[in-house]
Amino acid sequence: MSIGSYAGSQSSPIRRLTEHRTRWRVLVQTWPEQNGFQGRFVFEPDGSHPEGETREGPPLLSGTSREEVLRSAYDVPESRLRALLHSLG
Repeated sequence: MSIGSYAGSQSSPIRRLTEHRTRWRVLVQTWPEQNGFQGRFVFEPDGSHPEGETREGPPLLSGTSREEVLRSAYDVPESRLRALLHSLG
């Protein structure tokens, strides 16, 4: 996994999407901040696609714990995840 790093970051897979004949793993990368945790969505192609195709979103999630950030990530509708994937390239 070649996800850009933040100090103390962890990545957790939350679902898969198929878009334009590519199957994507959707991960949430979380890291500690001064007043809690931040998180962002990361999209990685499943299978034998080049690693350069990983798409990393901006920090969109926050919470008091990693678990809270992950819970809010699970609540994001698939349509919004698809829109974010398209906006990243």
